[in-house]
Amino acid sequence: MNALRIDAWLERKEPVIKLHSGLSDSLIAEWRGSAVSELLEQGIITCEELFSGSGRTQQQAAHELLLNACANSLCSQKGPQCFNCITGRMLRALAQSDSKADQPSIADLDLYRSAS
Repeated sequence: MNALRIDAWLERKEPVIKLHSGLSDSLIAEWRGSAVSELLEQGIITCEELFSGSGRTQQQAAHELLLNACANSLCSQKGPQCFNCITGRMLRALAQSDSKADQPSIADLDLYRSAS
């Protein structure tokens, strides 16, 4: 059983992505409408990852969504996707790293050392 599970409905008028615990099935995070569009446009997640038949790819996608949810939670004072704090910069670096790698990478973090 996977630790995290993604439910995605992108074909709806208001697209929805939900991240659930694979163990308890409890809802961890949810994105709707423009928040889903931002995830896709910024490359945090791709349609290919969301609908991949590979458990490994699904778990990587779930990990990226979890990091995004955590960053948004930490950045709630400045609004979602601010990326001005270290957490946001690490998330962006992760999103830009090679998604095919075995482990998430923060190799690009040097690009985001200073707040924009």
